[in-house]
Amino acid sequence: MRFFVFLGIIGALAYGQSHLVLYSSGLALVEETRVFPLAQHGTLELSGFPSAILWETLRIEGLEVLALRPLSPRPWGLTELLGKEVTVQTQDGTFRGVLREILAEGLVVETPEGVVVVREYRWLRGPAYIPTPQTQALLHYRADSPGEKTLRFRYLTSGLGWGISYDAEFDRGALRILGKAFIQNDTGVDFCGAKVTLVAGEIRAPPRPPAVRALAAGPEASPLEAFEHYRYDLPGTWDLPQGRIALLLVGAELPAAKVYRLVGEGVEVRVRFNTEETILPGGEGRVYADGLFVGSDQIPHLAKGRSGELRLGTGFDLRGARTLVQKERLGENLFRNTWRVTVTSAKNEPVVVEVIESLPGYWRIVSASFPYEILDAQRIKFAVPVPPRGESTLEYTVEWRY
Repeated sequence: MRFFVFLGIIGALAYGQSHLVLYSSGLALVEETRVFPLAQHGTLELSGFPSAILWETLRIEGLEVLALRPLSPRPWGLTELLGKEVTVQTQDGTFRGVLREILAEGLVVETPEGVVVVREYRWLRGPAYIPTPQTQALLHYRADSPGEKTLRFRYLTSGLGWGISYDAEFDRGALRILGKAFIQNDTGVDFCGAKVTLVAGEIRAPPRPPAVRALAAGPEASPLEAFEHYRYDLPGTWDLPQGRIALLLVGAELPAAKVYRLVGEGVEVRVRFNTEETILPGGEGRVYADGLFVGSDQIPHLAKGRSGELRLGTGFDLRGARTLVQKERLGENLFRNTWRVTVTSAKNEPVVVEVIESLPGYWRIVSASFPYEILDAQRIKFAVPVPPRGESTLEYTVEWRY
């Protein structure tokens, strides 16, 4: 005959160290240990877990799980004040006493003068609000032997993730970059003394269920390959309270150059760099130069030895214009266009402007006044030198068909 011993335990008697693996998608893998007194058979009331835990991912080592029943959260109500001293303000006066019952007829308050049934009241005051842990799930189990035992829990939860943003100083062909990781904890639970791993890269997350707190010193964590991603194992242990904390994660000096690119009539200013031996998780990059903030752009995930660009804005002293000089129809689906691109500079030094042209259909360049580079099936790039306080003209002819 099977029987269950119901243990009136809210949460656990002791908590062990947690290991948090955080993803930029707002997902986390949590491993933690808790100590419970166990019977041969029984039911544990589980609490203290993140509000957005994915219960279907929960794995427990240390006992045999017979059934797990997640519970809906119970909202606070007047029943929390039953048996406590309250003050009730009515139109006729104030009553002080112990709240005994909450009936359809009104509130039953036991006062020194006797029982009062308050049918209508303006406000009610009770003792200070103290949130009590709510049971989030019932765990039916079977253990090898009764006694106090350490259980290891492993689960996925949303509401706990990380991102990164960069501050970069551009100076004399170098980009000095500092990456600050931001850890956001919206789980409703504080994690204390946890080992933390940050995973850089995109993953497919399971379906989701229905202001900066502190700036920490740099952890000096090195990225390690993990499956098809990179991981940063932060040294030591960390307290992750609810809200956001920031920590320095990446610091490097990267070779970089200023690049001008014609887009429409404006000439964009970009900083092109190479990561060399540095891995850059994707995040916003803010760039400073000559003591000024000069623009920001998004940095994608970049592995070692990859090139990246930060688009910072439009150059003040550079202008460009495109003109369709000639358009011919050579056949039923064959056309020939001649384009002229003029770049004007008010700068005191020579510059090179990248002119990227989008070409339709199946095309071939018939002639061009500057060499070009094929970027992909529909784009080519010209590097157009422009003299100080002067202009340069690019002219090319393209034949194309649908």
